[in-house]
Amino acid sequence: MDHVLESPPSVASPGHSPVARGIATASISLGYMSMLLFWWTPFSSLLATVGLSLGIFSLARGVRGLHGENFAFAGTCLCAASLSITITLNQALRYLQWEQW
Repeated sequence: MDHVLESPPSVASPGHSPVARGIATASISLGYMSMLLFWWTPFSSLLATVGLSLGIFSLARGVRGLHGENFAFAGTCLCAASLSITITLNQALRYLQWEQW
């Protein structure tokens, strides 16, 4: 059996453009960065929120990787987890330190 080489997907498709894939990958990067900086309260929440919005935008457009990877879904899940962890820890630490809710 001969292996048929497939040509790369066309750049004209919105799901396969390099910029669209970069936006989906940015949501993963922002999610990891917000998890690394979870103690930095306003900055980590801002990173996770921007990553979540980019991931949802990429999900709505149906962006996939070159081989069909769903980077947008991974970035959205990562940012949502990071945002929920950051908000929960922030509120719990405020409660334990007798601050205002």
